[in-house]
Amino acid sequence: MTAAWRLFENAIAWLRQEYGNLRFFAERDIVFNLQTHILQAVTEQALPYKVFNDHPIPPRKRRADLAILDLKDGVLVAVELKYEPAHSRSGVDILPSKFPVICWEPDGVVEDIRRVQEFVREGAVRVAYSVFVDEGGYCRHRQPPHGSEWIDWGISAFSPHNVWILWCKVEAGPEGATNA
Repeated sequence: MTAAWRLFENAIAWLRQEYGNLRFFAERDIVFNLQTHILQAVTEQALPYKVFNDHPIPPRKRRADLAILDLKDGVLVAVELKYEPAHSRSGVDILPSKFPVICWEPDGVVEDIRRVQEFVREGAVRVAYSVFVDEGGYCRHRQPPHGSEWIDWGISAFSPHNVWILWCKVEAGPEGATNA
């Protein structure tokens, strides 16, 4: 299973490296790029995995934005993603009425972190991630929820501000879910 975790984390490292060469308009664009990158790695390395977006996670069938499965359809990695484009793009290539895109809580970023913790705590997956890409730092001033941290990705080609991600990785341990 470690290989599946590494596959996702390598895709995030790739996204960070290529961020300035890619253009996103909505969360779906990030999911698409990550899914495509992971599928390419699965094919090139002949790995025994499947990759799906909007995949149900048992037992309650809540959906994850991205999931890596084994060939028997067991979910190895579940991922929740959120994306807030730089507000400097308002009226340039994103309609002003779209901002802000995300909400912090109750049904936004904080809920995604709670959901991935629940996925692991309920035994649905051994590892789950919540990744919030905050392209212009709109939410950066907010206190990261327990088990998450802000990471500075540097300057974006599309914004004069840094790209930040709020990162949360939850792993199953002997005592249950732990944030890594």
